[in-house]
Amino acid sequence: MDVTESGNEHAQRANRLATSGVENPARIDSMVETGIADANGSREYEVGLTVHPARAPSYEATTRQYIHPSASFSEGMDVTVKVDPADSGELILWDAG
Repeated sequence: MDVTESGNEHAQRANRLATSGVENPARIDSMVETGIADANGSREYEVGLTVHPARAPSYEATTRQYIHPSASFSEGMDVTVKVDPADSGELILWDAG
């Protein structure tokens, strides 16, 4: 993801991955708040992950994503991510646990 991505571009990317992304299990290795927040109170994080595809070796990836304070994502947590089928480095957090 381009670090200069606008809020609208971020939302479009998230919507695209939500509809066309492939679900994979992953583990959150790190979460660093960037200091950016949106109008809904969500804060942007740079999230480091280890993704565990079913038919390929595990790999590390990083994504930036807005996360609402009520969401239960945290370091060390097993999660589901949605991965772009054409670019395994393009992904979003999808579901906790």
